[in-house]
Amino acid sequence: MPRLHRRRGNTIGKGLKIMSQDPVTVTTNTSWFSRLGGAIKGVLVGFALILGSIILLSWNEGRSIQSIRTNNEGAKVVLPVAADRVDPANEGKLIHLSAPAVAEGQRVDDQLGVTADGLLLARSVEYFQWVEKSQSETRTKLGGGQETVTTYSYATEWTNTPQDSSSFNQQQGHQNPAATLKGAEFAAPSTSVGAFKASQDVVSRLSADAPYVPSAEQVQAMGTALGKTATVQDKLVYVGANPATPQVGDMRVTYRVVPQNTVLSIVAAQTQGNLTAFPAKTGSSILMVRTGTASAAEMFQSAKQANQTMTWILRGVGVALMIAAIGMVLAPLGVLGDVVPFIGSIVRMGTGLIAGLLGVAVSLVVIAVSWIAFRPVVGIGLLVVAALAVAGILWLRKRKAAPVPVPAS
Repeated sequence: MPRLHRRRGNTIGKGLKIMSQDPVTVTTNTSWFSRLGGAIKGVLVGFALILGSIILLSWNEGRSIQSIRTNNEGAKVVLPVAADRVDPANEGKLIHLSAPAVAEGQRVDDQLGVTADGLLLARSVEYFQWVEKSQSETRTKLGGGQETVTTYSYATEWTNTPQDSSSFNQQQGHQNPAATLKGAEFAAPSTSVGAFKASQDVVSRLSADAPYVPSAEQVQAMGTALGKTATVQDKLVYVGANPATPQVGDMRVTYRVVPQNTVLSIVAAQTQGNLTAFPAKTGSSILMVRTGTASAAEMFQSAKQANQTMTWILRGVGVALMIAAIGMVLAPLGVLGDVVPFIGSIVRMGTGLIAGLLGVAVSLVVIAVSWIAFRPVVGIGLLVVAALAVAGILWLRKRKAAPVPVPAS
């Protein structure tokens, strides 16, 4: 059996790994009848996933079209203003401004006793924990049964995703303490941007990038709150006895801030001197925030690009889900063919091709129907492509079903 090998790290910064010396191999056997029963049940799941894919694709196109309309509306009506005064004539209008932002008081992490001067304080946490990895190999036997050999291996490493050791295949010797500390953000309740006031909702849209190292007193308070020794190590706080030899349950806590007087560019509604979300006629709202000086045109262009990226990501997810769902509906054919393994492989190649072509075709139809109302040319074009994909499937079936001519003797 193949064994998993990992190279040990040698620095805390790069992530120390310690391999467990006891990989576990588990062999399971599944009969042909059990596999067939599971595949038949999977047909129902497949139809449910087809419906889910249609809903996801339809919702995504509607969301994308709504975002395009909202951004187009905002780009037409946005009004650049000076940040040093609030003009009553702009009340209720969509405005754009750029100015340094200042928040009163300090941001406080009450759980650990850390305070920082800034608009936003963000906390991230890594744990040194056992992590389970697995590798499986499946072999189909004559008669349709399957044998699956899974090798589980364990290593300790730094991870920002707490690992639940109760779900490990081999729990003994690989227990992780409960993750008691998680990432969090602490935003100023109100911020002054020039003569305007910005709510916590505005500041929460920022990303804290500037490193912040707590003071010695704050580090000591962190250790007291967590019941462990806390020390500063390379712009982070190490929570544990010895950074050179981390133990399971040790933590690395990193803080970042958005400093005072950071220049913010904001597109929002002017509401009695406050910057709030602008209610567009499409039913959506507009509130854009970014650090640095950026024009309204640049901000709307970024919003359009972000919408386009998200649209394509969700399209990819929807199409992949559709193909997988159709594959589940056709899966019993492959299991039936597995009575003779090489026949099952041939059948699965055919059903995989059909699932791929049909999944793409159905997805294109759903996307096209969603777009026809907004961009008829694009929607109709997609329908044509979908029709060509369906025609390709029918042609392949016809070609496969056509009798092979016998040469004259």
